[in-house]
Amino acid sequence: MFKPHIFSSEILKSCDIRGIVGQELHNTDAYFIGRSFGTSLARLGKRNCAVGYDGRLSSPEFSEQVVRGLLDTGIDVINLGLVPTPVVYFSVFYLNINSGLIITASHNPSEYNGFKFLTSEGPFHDSDIQNLALICENANYISGQGTLRRQYIIPEYINYLRSFLKLPFRNDLTIVWDPGNGAIGVVLDLFLEKIPANNIVICGEVDGHFPHHHPDPSLEENVEMLCNKVKETGADLGIAFDGDGDRIAIVDSEGYIFQGDQLLTIFARDFLKQNPGETIMSEVKASKFFYDDVVENGGIPLMWKVGHTNQKEKMKQENIGLAGETSGHIFFRENSAYDDALFAAVKLLNILGSSRKSITEMRKEFPVYHDSGEIRVILGTEERRRVMTEITGRLQKAGRDFIGIDGIRISCGDGFWMIRGSNTQPHLTIRCEAASKPGLEHCLKDMWIQLALSGIKSKTV
Repeated sequence: MFKPHIFSSEILKSCDIRGIVGQELHNTDAYFIGRSFGTSLARLGKRNCAVGYDGRLSSPEFSEQVVRGLLDTGIDVINLGLVPTPVVYFSVFYLNINSGLIITASHNPSEYNGFKFLTSEGPFHDSDIQNLALICENANYISGQGTLRRQYIIPEYINYLRSFLKLPFRNDLTIVWDPGNGAIGVVLDLFLEKIPANNIVICGEVDGHFPHHHPDPSLEENVEMLCNKVKETGADLGIAFDGDGDRIAIVDSEGYIFQGDQLLTIFARDFLKQNPGETIMSEVKASKFFYDDVVENGGIPLMWKVGHTNQKEKMKQENIGLAGETSGHIFFRENSAYDDALFAAVKLLNILGSSRKSITEMRKEFPVYHDSGEIRVILGTEERRRVMTEITGRLQKAGRDFIGIDGIRISCGDGFWMIRGSNTQPHLTIRCEAASKPGLEHCLKDMWIQLALSGIKSKTV
């Protein structure tokens, strides 16, 4: 008879489970995550689950424990081994499996690990994850004996990606690829065999220490190595991935690092040529330029919540064809709305391969907006909630209009500022943007005043 198991409240996120290994997250937790997820699946009438894990040092052991937990609830497990997250997504629809689970902490530093979940119907998140904790607290498990089989599915996944590559196209591109020592490294060489370009790979070996840089390509310091290699080799572009391969980052020939919403703009223009009048979605951090550009190109823009599971769920509900986040998650309806950075790379290569313009030339046609970049203020969970509640109350009392679907986004002069609590890490996320430098300074000042009124000074990471 199992006793109740209590998880650290810090690891239960909106989109997944994630925490510092050995402090917040332990091998025992991994077993009970498998046990509670298997119980949830069984109660939904689901009988099998694909499991994969990333290249973090703790991932193999966590995988063994979570598989054991699933088997003990009668769930049949298909063990995919070391793979990027999109391979687990792919396996669910390719193998007609009921559900999937990947052991990964995505873009977090090496001391973290975690778990992402999905079912054949879509994301498993928010209250679903909280319910896992309730199952464990009450020891309310279903028991059974599932079966285990191992399957190597990478060749099928690569063939699937290649089926979307439009050939022939110009083959004079030089591309630098940076998996960041993350899980994409186990599939990249096979993928590049049929990519008609001069391909250069850096940080290609899977290494959970992440010896060259942290696996978060949304931060400039983590893309510096790629920028230098692009300029050193005279490459046309560089393509980087996060630790589990569901986020993409692009560097152009001049070493300019694209924001995710800028890359989404390129995809949106291409998508709307074939799908005029359709809705394209992003999130509350995205630039005003993106939303305006969708309208100018005949589309309908939609702003929604940050978080890959939130975006996927909304896509399925509204049958949206294309969506993306500033962090580099890009979702295509034709790929079952999954965020797959290699799939996004294929779509980008198709655009560049048939265009007379380089990605640098495309970027230089964008209007100039002045952007703070992503600012992160370190705060614990309860402090984040307190600050967001206080700022929301003050803005409402002052009669200021703002968008509150996910944190706060408020117009300010010729720009906006936004602030929200991160879904994955212990910080507030802030972005300010304006059409002018004085406008950006005004937005930043207005935002910092609000934080100061809640007792928060500029403590960033």
